[in-house]
Amino acid sequence: MSETNAITNDTVIIRTPGGPEISWRTRRMVSLGADAELAAKIADSDVDVHDIERLLKAGCPLELAWTITQPTDKPHAAAGDAGNSPDTSPRLT
Repeated sequence: MSETNAITNDTVIIRTPGGPEISWRTRRMVSLGADAELAAKIADSDVDVHDIERLLKAGCPLELAWTITQPTDKPHAAAGDAGNSPDTSPRLT
């Protein structure tokens, strides 16, 4: 049992502001064609950078790849004002 506790107690948070993971993610996005602002947004998000890379290799534009890979339960910048309009979709009851 103590071995499991040792693993839990030794957990390292690698995605810290300005940390090495964020720096790598930012550089990777810039190398894939993102401007500095978009690269920083992507680097600081929960989006999987490799998913964006796969979409780009398939011919998807970067802005669209960014939109596609964002979680659907969180609003995102690419949606514009669409999130402000009332939901008129039919409801199942």
